[in-house]
Amino acid sequence: MGYDRERTIKNVSDFFGNPLAVNKPSEFKDLMDLAQVSNADSLYHSPVINDMPMSHNDGNRVDKAVVELIGNQSAKETIRLIRVTLNNMDDRYARVIYLRHFKCLPMIDIAETIGYSPSNVEKLLETAYYRFALWSESFLKLTCPVGIE
Repeated sequence: MGYDRERTIKNVSDFFGNPLAVNKPSEFKDLMDLAQVSNADSLYHSPVINDMPMSHNDGNRVDKAVVELIGNQSAKETIRLIRVTLNNMDDRYARVIYLRHFKCLPMIDIAETIGYSPSNVEKLLETAYYRFALWSESFLKLTCPVGIE
């Protein structure tokens, strides 16, 4: 079965989102958050700490804990599968995805890190996205078959 390369690349790009956009959500950012994966290079804002007393009404804490545990386990497993996928891909493709979405580097910094021009990094990232979609098809379903709108 053939895949529509451009649409598949767009799906993967949308899945990862722009790592430098502060208020633009993506499925990958949500997974990282749910999995409680700390990423020192991500856009992190320290919590505001003050000494004002607060009252919390958490409702049923057991139900909330179970829901969080289930959500966290699913997200952690998906993140683990993403890492396995990257480890199985050709290093140059996996590295560009890692630098862009795990280390949150801008394209110009990736270009300097790997010794490519920014335009070649963009082409490399597109190919990496396409290969990532193929490698992760069993659990992410990011590919688009040819001829299906």
